Amino acid sequence: MDLRTREGRREQGKRLQQAVERAGLTVEELANRLGCSRALIYQYVSGSTLAQPDRLQQIAAICNVPLTYFYADTVEAPEEKPESAQEPIATRLAESLRALQELATAQAGPPDQRALVLTCERIVSLTDQLGDRAAQVRAQEQLGNALLACGENLRAADALTRAVALASELGDIQTELAARQSLGKALWGLGRIEEARAQFSIVANSTLPSARWRGLLALGSLHEQFGEFAEAMRLFEEANSVLDALEQDDGSEARIGRLYVNTNQRNVYMACGDFANARALAEACLYEAEQLGNADQHLEARFDLAWIDFATGRWKEAHTGWTATLQLARFLGDQRRETLSRAWLGLFFAAAGDFNTAIQHGKDALAQALSRGDRQAELYAQLALTDAYLGLSGRLPEARYHAAQAHAVAASVRYAGSSIECQLRSTRLYLAEGQASAAREAAQQALNDASKLGARHLEALARVRLAEALRLQSKDPQTLTQAQEQGERALALAQETGFLEAAWRAHHLLGLLGLDRAAPNLQEVENHWNQAIRLLNQLRSALQEAQLPDTLLENEDCLAVYAGYANLLLSQNRRQEREAFLEQTSWPPLLDRVER
Repeated sequence: MDLRTREGRREQGKRLQQAVERAGLTVEELANRLGCSRALIYQYVSGSTLAQPDRLQQIAAICNVPLTYFYADTVEAPEEKPESAQEPIATRLAESLRALQELATAQAGPPDQRALVLTCERIVSLTDQLGDRAAQVRAQEQLGNALLACGENLRAADALTRAVALASELGDIQTELAARQSLGKALWGLGRIEEARAQFSIVANSTLPSARWRGLLALGSLHEQFGEFAEAMRLFEEANSVLDALEQDDGSEARIGRLYVNTNQRNVYMACGDFANARALAEACLYEAEQLGNADQHLEARFDLAWIDFATGRWKEAHTGWTATLQLARFLGDQRRETLSRAWLGLFFAAAGDFNTAIQHGKDALAQALSRGDRQAELYAQLALTDAYLGLSGRLPEARYHAAQAHAVAASVRYAGSSIECQLRSTRLYLAEGQASAAREAAQQALNDASKLGARHLEALARVRLAEALRLQSKDPQTLTQAQEQGERALALAQETGFLEAAWRAHHLLGLLGLDRAAPNLQEVENHWNQAIRLLNQLRSALQEAQLPDTLLENEDCLAVYAGYANLLLSQNRRQEREAFLEQTSWPPLLDRVER
């Protein structure tokens, strides 16, 4: 029964009505026993509202039918069973166990992870009382996976460690490998990388193809995290080879496996700034996930598309994508992606100049990440808060604090590109404080790391920052020539990758360097600044299309571009053009920044 369709919901409603009638109850009597309104029962019966698993469990108990009666594709009419007051305790426990297992099955699809955790905990307790070790190991694994889906990595690791031990004692290799794979994910989320690698290696070296491809994929993901992209891609291809062999026996699993492999290959493209190939894979994976009904990969593809849109200046789509991902993740109980989406919305609003909203998102994401030990989400929440406080006057101490915290997280988790992101924030802080030498050193380190990693978009931004540090350090011709070279190479990389932030910053920088010359080429300066303003206007339009406040010029770096262009027009006595430009910009604070 497909409860995602209207027909499936109507079929469930029909079965509910039949169960109630066989139990000799009226709708009003059932509603009274459930403590709800008759209207809600009618909505269940008509299929207009989908009854939640816990409510169906209550109805099943009241009507004396198994819970599966409301979910199975085909069922026979339930037989009425007389109640026995003298049943042995073991029999009653066994019946309770079956009922809870049915409830867990219902809560697993569509997933209600929080409720599933509570149900599995009850199942574990019952199986312990019954001494049913086979059922206990299955419950421990399901509990661990539900906790993992909720982002509770520490509790998940504890449950999955017990599942691995029990499965090993029972000789249940399949369950043991599945639990090890999930345990590796939980340990990874806790930043315990080598322990996670050990678990994935055991799975990857197993003889079960359905486990092997997962282990290989996870090992490849670890190499991807460390920026070892060639080894990551080799392992992804090896996983694909296992899936090719598996397709003869299980085509559906092979199809799902390729979806996950493609997702990880997409991550490599994103890390390298290859946004075109990343977008193509993300769109293909989104379609495939929808066809397969895979909520996990649907969320992953939507999140990544939003990230690509943000990097390439499609801010309306980025905001829509992350907002939708956050809401869907919350609905599905996927706290990890909910927190990551909130952190990246913080980064989005900081870039858009809405610093107070960015701080709120950053703080919320940080609190959620810290409560669950989610190091990746913590990293991006710290970066969001760094950017937000950097944009606010007089808040450099807070920015410096969060940048230091981000550095500490990056050092512990070693995500590819994370240390570069942190070095770029350090450069911004040093530039804001006028510390040219420190800014140059941090920018050079970011550039070296980005070049080594092959992260072309971050390399572009690092070259812009290095050129800014050089210009701040000295205006002598040799230093300005070095800055010019860095700026031109940054612009070329930004245009090649489509990384919009690096592009407008490079254009603005090259305009400033043009003015620094002994004999400035004002037309060249104007061309660069026109290009920078064109790109920034594109972002302002995107904010308006997304029905968000146009706060971009609250960002001091963005405002400086407009002010510089207005002053350039004035220096050439082009007052009429200047007035038209100021009016078109529609930003009153700009008038306080320009020469009169």
